[in-house]
Amino acid sequence: MRDERSKKLYDGITHIDDELVEEAQARVPNHRPWLRWAAAAACLCLIVTGVLLARRPAANSPNNTGPIPALVAAEAHYPEMAPYPGENASDKEQKAWFDSMRAQRNQPEGYADGLDAFFTASARQLLSGADGENRVCSPLNVYMALAMLAETAGGESRQQILELLGADSIDSLRAQARAVWNASYRDDGVNVVHLANSLWLRDDMDYVQSTADTLAENYYASSYRGKMGSEAFDNALQVWLNSQTNDLLTQQASGVHLTPTTVLALASAIYFKAPWSDSFDPDNTSADVFHAPEQDLTRDFMHRTWLGSVYRGDGFAAVELALLDSGSMWLLLPDEGVTPDELLAGDAVSFLLSDKWDEEADDRAEPGTYIINLSLPKFDVASDLDLADGLQALGVTDVFYPGAADFSPLTDAESVCLYRAKHAARVTADEDGVEAAAFTVLITDGEAPSNPEEYDFNLDRPFLFAITGTDGLPLFMGVVNEP
Repeated sequence: MRDERSKKLYDGITHIDDELVEEAQARVPNHRPWLRWAAAAACLCLIVTGVLLARRPAANSPNNTGPIPALVAAEAHYPEMAPYPGENASDKEQKAWFDSMRAQRNQPEGYADGLDAFFTASARQLLSGADGENRVCSPLNVYMALAMLAETAGGESRQQILELLGADSIDSLRAQARAVWNASYRDDGVNVVHLANSLWLRDDMDYVQSTADTLAENYYASSYRGKMGSEAFDNALQVWLNSQTNDLLTQQASGVHLTPTTVLALASAIYFKAPWSDSFDPDNTSADVFHAPEQDLTRDFMHRTWLGSVYRGDGFAAVELALLDSGSMWLLLPDEGVTPDELLAGDAVSFLLSDKWDEEADDRAEPGTYIINLSLPKFDVASDLDLADGLQALGVTDVFYPGAADFSPLTDAESVCLYRAKHAARVTADEDGVEAAAFTVLITDGEAPSNPEEYDFNLDRPFLFAITGTDGLPLFMGVVNEP
């Protein structure tokens, strides 16, 4: 492993463009206290960039597609996790994995309190109105991007974001975001919930170093500087997005561009991969009909039978598919005649965010135990969403307007405003498990009964799904209209 990482580091260093090094040497102005690097230090920083990407764990983590050609202004350091113990793992190896998992989950009590309102509002805003198309989003990813935006904004611009995220101050938001990040993060070679953040800065402007340091320390965000609008810097951002999402969103990433007038860009990514606790037998996969909004489609359906709970809510039924030591996928099937949009407007999102095992939870659907005969179409759904209208509808308005937008915590540049807010996500499900990714870019210019009934849970019409982490937070949510 060490030899492999050394080779990656060597490749990362040797592929640095000589012209870029010369350019870095020439771009170290003496009046910028946070960039007082000699020419040799500038070269070293480029090497550090190679180190940052070369050290990515190999197994199921996002791929390293090459070094990012940009100077690192602040570098994030990721937690180290012990490998997932295999069948023949020793007690020591099992304990090491358990301890690393416990360390990540050991967050302050109530760290996620107050987030339900944002997750509910954002899910409804982003998933409603699909009009027969597939739609998918990552509420957690959008939360992280907006939390970083709040760090770079000030005044009323910041206050609007804090109110949307349910935070009473930037300090409480910062602590919560850090706890949520760590509680969600997972990278043990079998299960991956990889969260990554970054800040992209113009090379000819001054920025507040302490803000970049805060983003690195609390949001695990690395900061990069480069020439806005250049092909090289655009490529750097696209490479970063692809490397953090395991190339699941290459088409969407190719549409992300910075302009010569861009002052800063914030990028947040999440990559998820986990096997089912009980895999689907490929021999039980067969073609069947899915009743899409416009026409019937023939698709491959996976089948599995087990004894478990079916939750009944207002207009829907729901089942939980456990993922191996990494959360669950929830499947919500609308009742006949009920649309996904109607569920989103009702109690479905509240159900997904509720504690299903809390007997005092008022909004939880009542479960019943059945022999569940599941028919689930294999699916691969993706969407590319513009967040601008949705964020303004949710109350975040000032950051979009020059004069009203305030980005003084990071830069004293005038007339800075948010002109593009993009969110892309993709989720795939097959016999082995689930793989998913999303990015957000913000650019400125239960005991069984003795004789259980059977329940045919046939997802042969549009349905909702959600992927939740070990703490129940919604990593991904979506509407499948055409699997």
